[in-house]
Formats: sequence, C-alpha cells, structure tokens
Amino acid sequence: MGFTEVSSLDADVTIALGKINKETGKPYPKQAEGYFLGSRIVQNKRGESRLFFLQTPKGNLGIWGTTDLDRKLGQVQPGTMVRITSTGTKPTPNGDMYTYKVEVDKSNTIEVQAEGGNDYTPNLPPTSYKEDAEDDTYTDEADDTPTPVETSADLAARKARTEALLAGRGKRPTK
Repeated sequence: MGFTEVSSLDADVTIALGKINKETGKPYPKQAEGYFLGSRIVQNKRGESRLFFLQTPKGNLGIWGTTDLDRKLGQVQPGTMVRITSTGTKPTPNGDMYTYKVEVDKSNTIEVQAEGGNDYTPNLPPTSYKEDAEDDTYTDEADDTPTPVETSADLAARKARTEALLAGRGKRPTK
C-alpha cells in the first residue's frame, strides 16, 4: 500500500487578487496560476470569508474570496491547474462587485488529498483573522491551535515538486 501526502491548506502569501493593498498602496497581482488545493472559511471582522489556496512554484498562495470568485472556484475540483484573472468590477444594487475569469486545465492535475473536496475544512476550528480598522490587511489572532512549522527544506521540496510537475506538463514556472 502506498502513502500519499496530504496537502496543507496554508498560505505562504495571502492576497486580494486585483485589489489595492491599502497598507502599501500598491496593487495586488491581477492574475494567479497554480494547482487549486481547496478552500476554507476564516473568521474576520466582517463575519466569515473564504480563503482559496493555489500551489505555485513560489509556494502556496492564499486568495481572499469574493462573491464571484466563491461561485466560480466552487465548481473547480482540487488538484486542477487554474488561472484566475481579475476582470474589474461591475455595478450591483449593493455596490460594485469584483469580477474574475477562472480558467481550468483539466488535463493538468495533481492528486490532492483533502476531506470534503472543494469545501475542505480541517477538523480544527476556523482560522480567525482580524482586520485592521484602517486597511484590508489581515493578521492571525492568537488561538490554542498549534500551527505546523514548515522548514525551508519543506518549502524547497514543495517548490521543486511543483516546478517538476509544471515542467513535465509543458508549463514553465514563473519567476
């Protein structure tokens, strides 16, 4: 019997795709590409938000969900190569809504072991994030849940595996 490593739903970097980082004033990237690992619900000042995870050559990327992104990524199977592009905003009765184009490459997949498929939530309480009152930056609140520590060797091994997978599928890793 062979063992398969369980993917971690942790992020090395967390962004709000297509939005402005209010702390630095610089825009976040408008596009992200990687293997979709799944999502989880996090608690924040506004209630609950979904955080989506992509495995990229630079590590795991966390992308904060929006209504449009939640709906579209909710249809994607974990392990599928995805490209998410911010397409701007459109007006709604409740204000402007951020919109995204989500593309999948169903021929380019990895095996992802995550309970519950796309709605994977670990058997731990939801991660709690608090929002700074003046901007959209998120910081971890202290809780009693031990956080696994990833060593630089773990990160390097994950990066090498992802680059090998991308290279084997004709995709070049971005630098």
